[in-house]
Amino acid sequence: MNQEKIKKKKEYKTLLYFSEAYERITGKEFVQIYPLERPDFLCKKQNGKIVGVELTQVRRGHPETFDWDRIIDNREHMKVDDALEMIQQIVDEKENKRKEADWKCPDSSMLIIEFNDIPLDLIQKYLNRDMLPDIYQTGFCEIWIVDLTGFEAFGDVELFCFRPEHYEGYYPRPFQKPYG
Repeated sequence: MNQEKIKKKKEYKTLLYFSEAYERITGKEFVQIYPLERPDFLCKKQNGKIVGVELTQVRRGHPETFDWDRIIDNREHMKVDDALEMIQQIVDEKENKRKEADWKCPDSSMLIIEFNDIPLDLIQKYLNRDMLPDIYQTGFCEIWIVDLTGFEAFGDVELFCFRPEHYEGYYPRPFQKPYG
């Protein structure tokens, strides 16, 4: 299997985890998902609306950086400041791509930012208009963060919404009993 197919499968799994939590929060589900590249997917919502979905990640770059932080500096997760800076850079990059001519559904595209390297509950209080004002000025109709850091332990993801405004905020995992 080539690298692109592996990448697309991982993106698809992330989208499925996100869509479960998204439906729980918004009451809206994706009824069909079509793989694409610009954006990553086209999705049809139950109301018939087609939206583009672009997925991206916030994580420490090179594996040596991760190992150095974890082993030498005893830092399990990336720094909050680094994560905030990366979020802003990623949103700026994706916004520029969204404006290009070959982007499908530029006026109805969602941006989903995946966290694998810092739990959302550690950073969520910094995700606001004062710290990241430019995010609220993009043309994405929806911008969400999906936290996969604790997925295997809890079987559900946490979300944070920047846009639309009526969903703005932090959505922790639903409470689960520790032993079933």
